[in-house]
Amino acid sequence: MTGFGRAEKNWENWSLRVEVKSLNHRFLEIIPRLPKRYQSLEEKIRRTVRERFARGRFEIYVYLSGSPPQTAALHVNRSITEQYLAGLKLLKTLYHLPGEIEVRDLLRMRDVFCPVETEEDLEKLWEEMGPVFRKALEDLEKMREKEGAFLEKTICENLQKIEGLLQQIQEKKEPAFQQARQRLEERIMHLLGDKELDPARLHQEIVFLADKTDFTEELDRLQSHIHQFWQVLKEIGPLGRKLDFLLQEMFREINTLSNKAAAAEISHLAVEIKCLLEKLREQVQNIE
Repeated sequence: MTGFGRAEKNWENWSLRVEVKSLNHRFLEIIPRLPKRYQSLEEKIRRTVRERFARGRFEIYVYLSGSPPQTAALHVNRSITEQYLAGLKLLKTLYHLPGEIEVRDLLRMRDVFCPVETEEDLEKLWEEMGPVFRKALEDLEKMREKEGAFLEKTICENLQKIEGLLQQIQEKKEPAFQQARQRLEERIMHLLGDKELDPARLHQEIVFLADKTDFTEELDRLQSHIHQFWQVLKEIGPLGRKLDFLLQEMFREINTLSNKAAAAEISHLAVEIKCLLEKLREQVQNIE
C-alpha cells in the first residue's frame, strides 16, 4: 500500500528531517538512506518498521542540516610532532637559520592534528532520531488507513458483483444442460438418418455429456471461497497473503467452470468474473 510520512525536529544550531515512503510489494523490503551520523542505527530502524508493518517496500530518507553535535575529536600526534620539532631544530643548527620555531610552522606539517572518531552512544543517537522517525511512520500509517478504507469499499463492491454473476450462472446451469442435451439428440438423429435410435446408447451419451459439462463442484467451491474471502476481510492483522491465495483458487475454479460450460451465455459470465477477479488481485496487492 502506498503512503508518505514526514517529520522534522529543530535544535538551536541544527535540524533533523525524516521522510518515509511506502510502495506496493509482495514482501517486506526496507531501504534506509542515512547520513553517516546515524548509520549505526540501521538495525533499530529496520526493527521499528517490522514492528508496525508486514508488507510493502519502505524507503527511508534522513536529512541533517546545520551543525549537529560532533562525534569526532581532534587528536594531537605527539610522536610525529616531536619528530618535526627535532628535524626543524637540526636544520636550524646545521644551516645557521635565523628565527624561532613557532606553532604556525607546525601547522603546515601533515598528521600533526588528526580527527579521531569517538565511540558513538547509540541510545543518545536514537533519542535524537527515534521520536522523529516514529512520527513520520505515524503520518504514513494515517495515509495508508485512508487509502485502505477506500480500497476496502472497492473490493467489497467487486466481490458483490462476482456474487451476482455467480447467481446468474447458477440460474442458467440447468437450462444450459437441457439445451446441450437437445442439441446432442438432434445431432444423433441427424447422423442416424432413417435408422432407429437406440435408447440405451442415447442414455449413455447423455450421461457422458452431463459428466463433461457439469460444473456444480466448481460453482460450490467458488461460492465457498467468496464466503471465506468475506470472513478474512473482517479479520484484524495482515490479510494480503490470505486474500491473494484465495484469489488464486478462485481463478482456478472459474477457469475450469468456463471450460466445462456448454452455453455461450455462461462463458460470457465467466469472462466477466475473470475480469473482476483480475481487478481484485490488483487491489489485494495493495493490502498489507
